Amino acid sequence: MGGFTMRERFIEELKKVDVAKLTSDMIKIPSYSFMENQEQEIAQYIYDVFQLEGIESELVEIKPGRYNVYGRIAGGGKGRSLMLSGHIDTVPAYDMADAFSGRIAEGKIYGRGACDMKGPVAAMMAVLIAFRRAGITLPGDVVFAGLADEEEQGRGVEYLVNNGPICEGTIMGEPTDMKIAIGHKGLEWIDVKVKGHKVHGGDKEHGINAIEMAARFINRIYEEYVPLLNTREYPVLGVPTINIGRIEGGDQPSTVAGECLIKLDRRCVPTETISQVYEELNLLCQALHQEDARFEADVNDVFAGENLLPHVPFCIDEDDPLVLSVQSAMAETLWSGEVTAFPAWSDAGAISSVTDSKCIVMGPGDLGVAHSIHEYIKIEDIENAARVYGLTAIGYCR
Repeated sequence: MGGFTMRERFIEELKKVDVAKLTSDMIKIPSYSFMENQEQEIAQYIYDVFQLEGIESELVEIKPGRYNVYGRIAGGGKGRSLMLSGHIDTVPAYDMADAFSGRIAEGKIYGRGACDMKGPVAAMMAVLIAFRRAGITLPGDVVFAGLADEEEQGRGVEYLVNNGPICEGTIMGEPTDMKIAIGHKGLEWIDVKVKGHKVHGGDKEHGINAIEMAARFINRIYEEYVPLLNTREYPVLGVPTINIGRIEGGDQPSTVAGECLIKLDRRCVPTETISQVYEELNLLCQALHQEDARFEADVNDVFAGENLLPHVPFCIDEDDPLVLSVQSAMAETLWSGEVTAFPAWSDAGAISSVTDSKCIVMGPGDLGVAHSIHEYIKIEDIENAARVYGLTAIGYCR
């Protein structure tokens, strides 16, 4: 390959990697939440692909039947290192027909996990394969990390941050249609248990209806708390939010409800703290109690006692070298290099919160079809994403 630049060699070898087959093969391997040995088979598949290509790789059992898988193109030791990471678990099929067919038709690949996120994972795998075939050694390492358990408790990324490897930069390949998400909000799932006093409905004046009290709490959220949150807009990430995701309570129509449970989703920005989130909700409950002593409620973290990594927000600078490297790599694509925020939570939040790695979230695919009965990804998008990831590494790992 004498006479060809490193960039040209990479692009030429990348064209020979069948990313559609990689994606389809992985979709055919179920790795959905709560199945037995959930990520074992797909992690083994990725490991075997890397071994066949002569890529340094490792298969790690993080819990019984749960696996992370790593690959590495070692650098010369004098440049920044870059991690290309994605989760290898998916949500269940639910009511999606032929969810594990990996069907390819009209330039698209269909099935559970197509865009969330086996397509992006295939693009990242293709980068290491192309580098290895082209004999490319960058000044810094290029690392692949396929992580378990993102859709549930994040035990895969927890193992990663506790045991390594950690790189200076991390690209988390969630489907963003290749917009560069330089951060996302933090996430807390919260239970508010409203207490009442159960009596017969015909004697309701001697009871305390927990559903009625819960309604007061919900009204106060939207009348007072949401307007307060709207004053805390953060650059790129926007305003913090709260969502009433579920409410349940009572026994039957002729009984005054003795308890009502409200489940909340609270998304916070970097100017807020997790303790502040709980303090503010408790203050709201205290105010309602002062207005009416019958109002009593407990506010608790849904995952209290699970010892999970904190789900704090993150946002890096728009002129960070990782962002600039991605934008440079996109110069010859249809993608604009637009900077945005990721609307959901990702493993990048966990990496950013407890390590010094600078993270972005960026991958091919439409988040709007993730978890749906129509989940798919375009083959062309996977191919172009692999090109961007690889050219980013060439520019960043210097």
